[in-house]
Amino acid sequence: MSSFSVKRLLAAGFLVSGGLFLGRITGFVREVTIASAFGVSEEADIVIFTLMLPDFMINILMGGALAAALIPELKKLDSEAAHHLFLQSSLLTGLGFSSLVGVLILFPESLVHLFAPGFTETAVNLSSQLIQYSLWVVPLTALAGVTTAYLQANNRFGIPALGTLIFNFTLVVAFLVFINDSSEIYFLGWAIILAGMLRWISQWIAARQKKPQSSRWAGWYINRFLLIRYLQALGSGSLLLTMPIIARTLASLEGSGSFATINYITKLVELPMGICLGVFTVVLFPTLSGFFSQGKNEEGLEIARIGVTTLFIASYAIVLVAIWFSEDLTRIVYEWGKMDNAGLVQISGLLQIGILAVPAQGLIALMTAVSNAKHDTRLPLVSSLTGVLIFIPMAWFMAILWELEGIVLALVLVYWLVLGMQVFLLRKHHGFNFVPLETRKDFLKVLVLGSILFVPFAWLSQIIDGGRGGSFFLAVFAALFVFGGTLLSIEHYRTYILKKLRLRLNA
Repeated sequence: MSSFSVKRLLAAGFLVSGGLFLGRITGFVREVTIASAFGVSEEADIVIFTLMLPDFMINILMGGALAAALIPELKKLDSEAAHHLFLQSSLLTGLGFSSLVGVLILFPESLVHLFAPGFTETAVNLSSQLIQYSLWVVPLTALAGVTTAYLQANNRFGIPALGTLIFNFTLVVAFLVFINDSSEIYFLGWAIILAGMLRWISQWIAARQKKPQSSRWAGWYINRFLLIRYLQALGSGSLLLTMPIIARTLASLEGSGSFATINYITKLVELPMGICLGVFTVVLFPTLSGFFSQGKNEEGLEIARIGVTTLFIASYAIVLVAIWFSEDLTRIVYEWGKMDNAGLVQISGLLQIGILAVPAQGLIALMTAVSNAKHDTRLPLVSSLTGVLIFIPMAWFMAILWELEGIVLALVLVYWLVLGMQVFLLRKHHGFNFVPLETRKDFLKVLVLGSILFVPFAWLSQIIDGGRGGSFFLAVFAALFVFGGTLLSIEHYRTYILKKLRLRLNA
């Protein structure tokens, strides 16, 4: 294991993880505030729908398409050329997405009917009015996506990682001060625009600090191949992100409050991905792009395997804890205000199913990063498109059989299917074997040892009544203990950690 890669992963990882953790926590506070104020109701459906479309674009642009297309190109250019590409990309994305929003706001009711066909006439009318304002955050999000790519290409991860914190914190303040009940929902559109503006301005200031001494015009750096890679990466990223959107759409047919219920469960499932698992992809992508652009495929594959193993270990610990402590974790987050007991019980049960998608989600993000770093944006596009085409009829059929539980189960199954396709295609087209025999043995060891290490915590949770707070800390400690114990069971991790400890002790 390369000590350089590990050092870089850990240093940047802690920085990104800290920023993402704060962002996800404020995002969770945002969801708790909504649940407390509106519970499982039609008003909650309207608020969440108004936030859903901007969130959808944020996830695409901040975590995927623009970064996937721009970072490999920025890594190849010198500082002056990279700065020109940054400015040109900002100009085109700002104009392009402003034009897109100008068209979309002409048909607000059609958008509501498309994404929430089960909404009542009252919900459709109010949602239509709100998204005519909130959609203007999309150009701001596009601009933030460009600055994120530019900063990450220069190995500056801190400010982009704080973008979600800035956005969510602004919305939390708006909910607490201006949007406390259904009569004040009209402020929501303006609050979303303000949040997007503050995030982009913070990143623009940081990006301007990287401006080279000489900045003469040297022509256009945006070419046809860059645009094709962007569109392919946008397609693969947006397609996967449409599955939760489709899930909410189908849920809206199950009656008032179901749209919000699916949103609450998806936010719970996305939390570990945003706080810790997504860190590996964000940090590794620029390094992978650098290695592959220099023809160092073996070094890049080694870095990717480090990410695969670590992601598997971390996600397995999360799955064990979330399934066992699902009710306590759900009540800690959502047992406030107007949320009733029936809603809490349903969300808890859905969490036990949905959390099974977490390992697949983390590994899909990493496989997509490997493909994009190899300039193969077509591979994740094909696998994602296949997954969505399978998900739509599967989720519809399973919703008929098992209602919301069927929709969530369909999500889990399709995520694992997409992961399997990506692993197969990467091996077929690029010769990358992420799970050789030795790694598969390590995975089996993690599964067995992780379960054994978790047993004492499961037992303690049954005999000790520490309240919600005690259960939370026990769950966190259990996840860390399982992660640490299984990590040390893998020889190359154990060797590396022990080596570092000996150096520290001898210093």
